[in-house]
Amino acid sequence: MNDETPGVHYQISVTGRQAAAFFLGLLVALALAFYFGMRTGAAATKGPGVATTLAQVSDLSVPTPPATAETPPGKPEEVKLGFAPAAKPAASSPAPAPAPEPTAAPTPRPEPTAVPPAPTPAAKAAKRAGPFYAQVLATQKADVADETTKKLRADGFQADVTPVPGKPGWFRVRVGPFADRNKAEAAAAKIQKVEKTKHRPLVVP
Repeated sequence: MNDETPGVHYQISVTGRQAAAFFLGLLVALALAFYFGMRTGAAATKGPGVATTLAQVSDLSVPTPPATAETPPGKPEEVKLGFAPAAKPAASSPAPAPAPEPTAAPTPRPEPTAVPPAPTPAAKAAKRAGPFYAQVLATQKADVADETTKKLRADGFQADVTPVPGKPGWFRVRVGPFADRNKAEAAAAKIQKVEKTKHRPLVVP
């Protein structure tokens, strides 16, 4: 006789509606967990800082940085890790003004001097040394020269006949000599008036 009894097998059957309800309940549980987690994180952010909490719990005081003009009291200045705050350059004093360069005294301009006028031919002739003569005639006819000389002597003039230098065969009739040119000019004007000639005698040295 066989005493062994056959094994018992259990079978669980889940309908589609039951599976959908289970899945929906799982989603609701996850959503609630996420919501409460966000609330807890926000409350922790708004709570007191770590330094304040440690100061309240521990007997040791946590030093706070001194307040500066740029950092208002009660708010410690934040320092980035690995970088020290750069020191501000001290206000530089204004550079001294450059000394004015010495200027050279202006050089006085020479005053223009009056230029004397050029002497005229008459003035040049007047400066020549005498004696001077009033030449009445120059001719190649000796008899004409002799007659003119006789007539001038008859009218009171001191006349003579001499050959022309550098011109062979030429003769000149002159009245003079005179110490200066002015007297020779006066004699030439008188000869022209007395002898009634067309041309005034030339004054020559």
